[in-house]
Amino acid sequence: MLQPDYIDGPLLKEMISAGTACLYSHKAEVDALNVFPVPDGDTGTNMYLTFQAALREVLNNTSRQVVDLLESAAYGALMGARGNSGVIVSQFFRGFVKALPAKTKNLTKSDLAAGFNGAYELCYQAIRQPVEGTILTVIRETAGYAKENTAKKSDIKEFFDQLYQHACHILAQTPEMLPVLKQAGVVDAGGQGLVYFLEGMNRCLKGENLDETISDNLLNEAPKVSVAPYTDGELLADGVINFQYCTEFILKGKQLDLEHIKNNLSPHGDCLMVVGDANTAKIHLHTNNPGIVLDFAVRYGDMYEIQIHNMVEQSQQRLAKLSEMTANSKYGIIAVTSGDGLERIFRSLGVQAIVNGGQTMNPSVEDLAKAASGLKASQIIILPNNKNIILTANHVQQLLPERQVRVVPTQSIPEGLAALLNYSEDRDLDENVRQMTEKSQAIVTGEVTYAIRSVKLGKMDIKEGEIIGLLDGEIVTHGDSPEQVLKEALQKFPKANGSLISIYYGADVTSLTAQDLLNQLEKLFPDAEIELYYGGQPLYYYLFSIE
Repeated sequence: MLQPDYIDGPLLKEMISAGTACLYSHKAEVDALNVFPVPDGDTGTNMYLTFQAALREVLNNTSRQVVDLLESAAYGALMGARGNSGVIVSQFFRGFVKALPAKTKNLTKSDLAAGFNGAYELCYQAIRQPVEGTILTVIRETAGYAKENTAKKSDIKEFFDQLYQHACHILAQTPEMLPVLKQAGVVDAGGQGLVYFLEGMNRCLKGENLDETISDNLLNEAPKVSVAPYTDGELLADGVINFQYCTEFILKGKQLDLEHIKNNLSPHGDCLMVVGDANTAKIHLHTNNPGIVLDFAVRYGDMYEIQIHNMVEQSQQRLAKLSEMTANSKYGIIAVTSGDGLERIFRSLGVQAIVNGGQTMNPSVEDLAKAASGLKASQIIILPNNKNIILTANHVQQLLPERQVRVVPTQSIPEGLAALLNYSEDRDLDENVRQMTEKSQAIVTGEVTYAIRSVKLGKMDIKEGEIIGLLDGEIVTHGDSPEQVLKEALQKFPKANGSLISIYYGADVTSLTAQDLLNQLEKLFPDAEIELYYGGQPLYYYLFSIE
């Protein structure tokens, strides 16, 4: 019996599951492919969690049409997108499905070619300055190969295998396209993650037995990203929560009117978020009457993943202390950070919501959208404080069209703090963002951490476990002592003496050690103004800025 020369809905589900499982088994390897040997390699984890979110939506969709399943994948990937690589994955799915006819039931060779080319176009649109030698190149070149070879004689299995093999070929060439990859002796991490996903899909299509599978536990495995405080809107003045039950669920129906749902649920609580499309909506609300909310929603479709949490025990103490300034602010400010000391500093500067995250735990688009939806203000400013979170933050507006969401593209904690010092309640939103961005980019930032692998960078021969010092993202020194490396890093900057130097010491540094370091620095840089703060951040012994 001849096998059909197309990919149908059930097979596509299996292929996406196999691709996600294959990436999961290699995510630590992909994480290790960072150019610099710093402990922030998370591309594999970010891509896996994004594919995982896409897979969850696909498996919950009972349709047998591939276009419906890919719509679910695109929606899930957007909600779960983490880091730059995760956002690119979400745009890959969205571009792929947009290129298909509305009622596409099965994928043919020409559909694959159209989908890959739609994915390539949307992925390049999502990145302001696309860099060749990355996952983008792998997508573009694979799309081009698909377009050029559709008419050649081959069945769907042979064609997909050719696409996978070509993606592998392009990935191997990325070090020749991007000098930093060649210097570090690695291929592009995002491209490698995509190739592992395609490998799993290809093996599934061929009928091979896969060692990797996605269990229910792995399907729901995701880092817990906390948001604190939620908002003064959840509390009475004496710290009593206004709306006791955090109610979340997914509603699936036909021709859902999201605006109608918002208008009807709004009187029953606060922190309302309704996102999705005409077929699927994700709903989040703090209410005293979850039964009324669920009774209303069930009229319009079927409900899934219903979660109701009593927030009194979880949140009361943490949320009770909100300043008068924060309560009355016309702007809602969100900062991504990690470390109890840094959290207190950001709050003291007017930040209403802290999203816990950073180098090795990037929040998703949904995490940031939840933080924004929990604020009273209609105008939101997000400080990502990490270059790998900026693209994620830029997609929050897409989930909250009723708010004005702006991103100050801060790439580090010191940049975020510098931006806040130039914030003014009296300016309009865009002028605030402009001036905060300008201020954040006017400082020099630095980090002291440890090398996660041995590497040779220029004249530096860095051993695994050595302490390394960075200035504006570039490794400038290495050694055995965090304090000595910090001093050497500061000395690499010619204007350090006479500048304002702010230092934030991490969880692995004692206050006694930090104070002793301050005394040494004051002697080393007698004309500098040096400020020392407890940050409590993990992984990084010291963060610092020079201005």
